[in-house]
Amino acid sequence: MPPVATTPPITKVTLTGKVTYDSVPNTNGPLDYAGMVAKPVRAASLDVVDDKGASLARATTGEDGTYTVVVPAGTMLKVRVEARLFRSGRAPSWDVTVRDNTRENALHTLDSKTFASGTVALKQDLHADSGWDSKAVNPFEPGFLQPPVPPGAYTATRAAAPFAVMDTVYTAMQKVQSAAPATKFPALKVFWSPNNRPAKGVKADGEIEISHFVQTLDGPALYILGKEDVDTDEFDSSVIVHEWGHYYQAVFSRDDSPGGLHAGVDRLDRRVAFSEGWGNGWSGIVLGRSNYADSSTPGQAQGVNLDLSQGPTDDPGWYREFTVQSILWNLNAQVGFKPIHDALTSERFKTRAALTSIHSFVDAFNAVAPASMPALAALLRPQGISDASDNPFGLLETNAGTPPVANALPMHIEAQVGVAKATCVSNEAGTRNKLGNFSYFHFTAPQSRNYPLVLLPSTEGTSMDISVFRGGALPQFTMGAPGESSIPNVALTAGADYIAAVRDLNGTPACFSLTIQ
Repeated sequence: MPPVATTPPITKVTLTGKVTYDSVPNTNGPLDYAGMVAKPVRAASLDVVDDKGASLARATTGEDGTYTVVVPAGTMLKVRVEARLFRSGRAPSWDVTVRDNTRENALHTLDSKTFASGTVALKQDLHADSGWDSKAVNPFEPGFLQPPVPPGAYTATRAAAPFAVMDTVYTAMQKVQSAAPATKFPALKVFWSPNNRPAKGVKADGEIEISHFVQTLDGPALYILGKEDVDTDEFDSSVIVHEWGHYYQAVFSRDDSPGGLHAGVDRLDRRVAFSEGWGNGWSGIVLGRSNYADSSTPGQAQGVNLDLSQGPTDDPGWYREFTVQSILWNLNAQVGFKPIHDALTSERFKTRAALTSIHSFVDAFNAVAPASMPALAALLRPQGISDASDNPFGLLETNAGTPPVANALPMHIEAQVGVAKATCVSNEAGTRNKLGNFSYFHFTAPQSRNYPLVLLPSTEGTSMDISVFRGGALPQFTMGAPGESSIPNVALTAGADYIAAVRDLNGTPACFSLTIQ
């Protein structure tokens, strides 16, 4: 009798599915919950685990949100999608995680229900819900003169939020790859929580003040607001791309901004104006839109809507972030992103003595993209940039603001060793990052040795401080005593260019002299 054929037992089956999330549009300020659509969760790390939590198979979702894995047959399974973008071993590469800073920095995940794999191919889709109920009554109680809060509220877990943040970061990385396909992105942690609110305090409690980028001991990080009826930014893609733009500056380019509060109407320190103007303009470049939108207030029903294509009509200049954003946005529209990327990542921009400003950008851009120089030059003068030369120090700049700030020009004071140079700093609007709050000295060290830098204030009650920069690096910093300040031993290199930036710590108008001895 011939042997009876036997069918081998089925031990593996194919599991497929699609992962999506609710995306809430923000086209002009308020969130448009009525326009909410399901979008694919792209390039996300996915783990299939058994009923004990052991990993059985891993995959990465595709551009359409789909995944395919092979799993054991006859097993109780769960699909877990991580709010993580991970790609290693080849360029491009990245490692982005979205975490909850109010839950011990736990990674955000989305889990399916537990199911049995069986013996045939099966499918398991997952969807991250927004948690929004359009028919719910918003519990916020309007205050005096507070407009009525529209219907709708978050009544369930906001599972979509971390995936919306992650997808916007992925879009920003794709834009960089369009100019530099082999980019290796340093690891980035993004912290989002529904408890993140505009309060200054303990980040682990959600007191993050604003959505912002920061360099931490563990590496680059973004903190994103999420407090409903106050300020949520998970669907404000303009805000997320802006803050990611500061990450780009930190890891690929250079950002000398001292930070601080700023607004579109402010006349800012050159470094702040360029940094924030870049962030705004970059958001439009990445998202392919001409406006910047940021929702806020109860029900996320109001917000800010900025036109990126038009600079300020009142007092434009190198000290306005709206000026910088319009120049960069329009430049991209005319010549594309690659020459802008090449300029920002060039050694010329990153290592020359001049601190970051629209002038140092012009210098680097003209060097890497000479054929596009006319396009940039045509954008500068209408925005109050009178120095369109290739000098990063803005030595020919004549715009001191309207009305003029007395000590805004020259943008750099050319100093020499052994010669006292006198100037003043202002305190416009009682702040420390505005036009005139710093005075800048440019000098070259004739010898390699230690140099004393002596500040002599001529105004009583002042407390000067001085920072010395070489190509963005900060070799020495001091806080001065009232009446006199000096740095006794600043080690400088022969032939190297330096910038000394001086301000008054008390935030008061002050005059002084600087001598490099």
